[in-house]
Amino acid sequence: MLGLSTVEVAQILGLAPDLEEQPVRRVVIDSRVVAPGDLFVALVGARTDGHQHLRQAQAQGAVAALVMPDRGERPSGFPCLVVRDTLKALAVLARAHLARLSPTVVGITGSVGKTTAKDFLYQLLGGAQADICAAPASYNSEVGLPLAILSAPLSTKVLVLEYGINAPGEMDVLLSVARPHHAWITALGASHLEGLGSVQAVCAEKSKLAQAADANGHLWLTPKCARQLELWQHLWSARLHQFADFQQDLEHHAEGWVLQHPLWGSLQFSLPAAHEVLCALQAAEIAVALGASADAVRSRFAHLCAPPGRMSLCQSQGMVFLDDAYNANPLSMQAALQVLAQWPQAGRRIAVLGSMKELGSQAQTLHQEIGRQVAAWGFDFVLGVGSGGAWIVEECANSCPTRVVDDAHGAASILQNFLAPGDVVLLKASRSEALERILSLLQVKPTKERLK
Repeated sequence: MLGLSTVEVAQILGLAPDLEEQPVRRVVIDSRVVAPGDLFVALVGARTDGHQHLRQAQAQGAVAALVMPDRGERPSGFPCLVVRDTLKALAVLARAHLARLSPTVVGITGSVGKTTAKDFLYQLLGGAQADICAAPASYNSEVGLPLAILSAPLSTKVLVLEYGINAPGEMDVLLSVARPHHAWITALGASHLEGLGSVQAVCAEKSKLAQAADANGHLWLTPKCARQLELWQHLWSARLHQFADFQQDLEHHAEGWVLQHPLWGSLQFSLPAAHEVLCALQAAEIAVALGASADAVRSRFAHLCAPPGRMSLCQSQGMVFLDDAYNANPLSMQAALQVLAQWPQAGRRIAVLGSMKELGSQAQTLHQEIGRQVAAWGFDFVLGVGSGGAWIVEECANSCPTRVVDDAHGAASILQNFLAPGDVVLLKASRSEALERILSLLQVKPTKERLK
């Protein structure tokens, strides 16, 4: 329960509460998921207008809707709160709810790994049982961040939020909704260049989260990130912590990764990727700094789960599929390829690689750089998907067998008659390529066990 009534929502938005007072269960923007007691916010998007779905929201039990003037017909008997801008009203509600909660806010940003970092920190802090709340899925945008805040229960003590941006100025908008007490910057590189233009611009925008962290708070980042953000460090007031690098200490076995840690001793992780293990260790350091006991954190390592589509392990008929298809940019593509190259006890290593989106004028060059790295790894087969996949294949076709297809359906058609027991298959591309569809087309299901 959100803990607000329809009258209180109206008052927060500066409206005269001319409606029946009813409790608001939650705030939603998708009419398809409205349930009794919800407040429906009619947003105007690039592909749809929420005002066209007011009747559906009413029929499914919404207690009221936030709407803008002159945006279509309002259903009879459906309480509608009229605001100038529903997106800005959503932010106002989120700020009000955050003020009521008054939790410790941990903000996470970076070019890669935000959602995995957020999920790992949530789990290592103890999750909902410890009154920890984290943004659902990848709720990190101008829409997602307010919704993440509004999903937090009144009992929340620590709120872990993602801050994701595509263009200059967007971080300022997110920070106007929620300023963090503590900040974690995961990694920085070529991402969203279509809107941001350059890696330096990425660094400048991401650095704003560090600048916003409380003077009594903490800022965590890798030594590499610290070097990349050196130009802006004079603007930071939070205490800076640089993570230790355990990359060289990790040992890879068939059962997973093994590490001798100075605080926790011998550790074993069933996570498939080294970068996931390093992220878990970083999250653990933050969890302890935020008050979790070292013993509790150590016990939680064994149960860590990464979010779907981030190195999710699927096994079928003796084959292993690494579903890393949720999104992609050069940093995450390189990390995924390294996982495939180092996978233990593999028969053939097969890379299904699609386009990395939002790279602007540098798209072809960055895909070709990935292609040269693929050539150096010497995989057994590379299947390029879409225009980006074709650019990758251009650079590795002389080093390994390759094919190019238009989409996931084309990829599945080739793999159907090509795969054999012992194969390890990586699926990696930006979200719009939807390479995870290959799994359903091949009737492959995720497995609960991360490694065998």
